[in-house]
Amino acid sequence: MTTGPDFFDLAHKLEDTRWQLLLNADANALTDLLSDDLQFVHSSGLKDDKTNYLDAVRAGTVIYRSANSRIETVVPLGDESFVASGALKMEATVRGTERSLHSLFMVVWRREQETWRLVAHQTTLLPA
Repeated sequence: MTTGPDFFDLAHKLEDTRWQLLLNADANALTDLLSDDLQFVHSSGLKDDKTNYLDAVRAGTVIYRSANSRIETVVPLGDESFVASGALKMEATVRGTERSLHSLFMVVWRREQETWRLVAHQTTLLPA
């Protein structure tokens, strides 16, 4: 059984891994980290499922250059899932345009057949 502090450590580990894969544009490794049920809502309001999100990573629609993610809260949802939220600063090229983004984020992770996978992600841009 995973407890509160354990979920906090797990959230850091999973999010650090996800960001490392995104910074390396490693869509193949990222595939195993994403649930088939993925709902990914971007700060622009656009929404992707797993297939569309991975296609965008492979196509370089967004090229992540740096990311500083700070998890502030983790809320267990039983033993098999949790919600984490916090703040994110990143530098990226979005559809050819250089962007410096500061946003709040919320992610939901769920254990699926003994593997933790991202089920939902949403970011909201903070005012410049």
